[in-house]
Amino acid sequence: MALLKLFLIALLLLQFALQLLDGAEPQNPNCPAYGGVPGTPGHNGLPGRDGRDGKDGAIGPKGEKGEPGVNVQGPPGKLGPPGEKGERGPPGPQGSPGRESVPESLKSEIQQLKAKTAMFEKVASVSHFRRVGEKYYITDGGVGNFDQGLKYCKDFGGTMVLPRTSAENQALLKLVVSSGLSSKKPYIGVTDRETEGRMVNTEGNPLTYTNWGPGQPDDYKGLQDCGVIEDSGRWDDGSCGDIRPIMCEIDNK
Repeated sequence: MALLKLFLIALLLLQFALQLLDGAEPQNPNCPAYGGVPGTPGHNGLPGRDGRDGKDGAIGPKGEKGEPGVNVQGPPGKLGPPGEKGERGPPGPQGSPGRESVPESLKSEIQQLKAKTAMFEKVASVSHFRRVGEKYYITDGGVGNFDQGLKYCKDFGGTMVLPRTSAENQALLKLVVSSGLSSKKPYIGVTDRETEGRMVNTEGNPLTYTNWGPGQPDDYKGLQDCGVIEDSGRWDDGSCGDIRPIMCEIDNK
């Protein structure tokens, strides 16, 4: 008997649960419904699953005009093409004279340094040289006649050697001896080819210093018009066509 009661209770509970799942109001076993009379509203069921998105609808009408925006300047645009060249304007008033700029003052100094550097390079390129005062006496053992010697020294950037003082003459003599040319009597830059008996330098100016040997210059047989230096340091005259060592001088100023 007890088992039958339990079975009936379980059956009622199952029916109640099924009604809940179907969204219907559970029936009251103690209050049976009569035909044609509506029952009491049931409880709301569980929410269903989300449906799929529908298709896009038609475009709505144009909205009203909005408020004007804030007046803010935008970024600059691209540069346009260059315009045509205008006419030249009238000249302005003359300015006051200014001081020499530093670059201009340095320019002359740089040029002087370059000239001295070039001179030092030339001096160092020869085999024998000697400094005396503000000049260099140089020789590389080259030989030629008097005119060839003038051209050689000019092309080298100097002039044919010519002592102007006793100290310069002694310096030249030391160079003549050290270079092994003393016995060959190198040329010096004096001549009387223009006027016989009037010895001048290669520029035609009178000599301010001489060191002629006794009885010199003597223009032996009328054929000696160019100066030479002997191994004693004394000067002599010789033929301008003789082949002799060429010695030059270069200013160091």
